[in-house]
Amino acid sequence: MAKRTDMKETYNDDDRQYLQMMQENIARMAGNSANCKTWLVTLVAAMLTAGIAVQALSHWMLFSLLPIIVLWKLDVFYLKLERGFRNRQRLFINIVNTEDFNDAEYKKALFNFKPYECPKDDKAKGLKATENLDFTESVSPFYPILLGLAVVVSAILLIAR
Repeated sequence: MAKRTDMKETYNDDDRQYLQMMQENIARMAGNSANCKTWLVTLVAAMLTAGIAVQALSHWMLFSLLPIIVLWKLDVFYLKLERGFRNRQRLFINIVNTEDFNDAEYKKALFNFKPYECPKDDKAKGLKATENLDFTESVSPFYPILLGLAVVVSAILLIAR
């Protein structure tokens, strides 16, 4: 077993390249998540505008529930991937910085780009849960509020006409 204790030698070029590729994946998933929210606002605004402008289309706001639910699930999927990549990155850093450096474990981790799924938070290893993310702080305030708003506006439009 080799030891990599000197911080100047801890991260070699392979380590940096691996961490950079993982960070690019994480950034892509975060961008996809933001795009879900952007598209959702655009679609719901278009449906609201059509429902208000054309009296015969006042029930269209009910159809906005479908993209809200679909994009909510897609956003949760991207969040799950993002957290999985962050967990994989954290595991790699833990392997590199361990006292008992294992070269075989290191080489196996160096070529593993599969998101690491973790059922619940593991604070000792620095891992975040990748399950049950439907109501986390990054998606919870946005989608339920928009869902409730769509239902209320639909009800108001249907009652008013």
